[in-house]
Amino acid sequence: MSDEYPLMAFIANEGVAPKGERYDRSALVNDTASKLYKKTKFGDFIYSSNNLETGSIGLNKYGKASISPVYSIFKPTGIADSDFLGRRLIRKDFINEMVKWRQGVIYGQWRIHESDFIKIEVTVPTVEEQYKLGLLLDNLDTLITLHQREHIKPILEVKRVK
Repeated sequence: MSDEYPLMAFIANEGVAPKGERYDRSALVNDTASKLYKKTKFGDFIYSSNNLETGSIGLNKYGKASISPVYSIFKPTGIADSDFLGRRLIRKDFINEMVKWRQGVIYGQWRIHESDFIKIEVTVPTVEEQYKLGLLLDNLDTLITLHQREHIKPILEVKRVK
């Protein structure tokens, strides 16, 4: 942990983000000097092997950060665009395939070992096609957001009295 790699949270369905009060669990850490936080950079893929069904899986879209050592961090190999991979690996069909690799005796403590995680095969188009699909999906997300804003109308109006 340093100024270059600030301590951040990895939040389900959000990714790397400032801790905030809700996610600050520093009071639970007795030995901050020897705790080995993991460093992550923009484009890294992160998952919590215990909480996949709740969305604890995704792409680092924040940048340089230190996160809890309970997370696994992977880097794309180059045959996949990180944005495309980030979208692909949060899909339910991938997560359903991934949870087949879980091990453990007690529900809630099942986990997927990193060595098993990297064995999971993901079919992807060429990197150029992945990039184009990512642009298309980004444009669709923007269009949806704009249309949603158009349909949001205030339910109360403030009347000014002179």
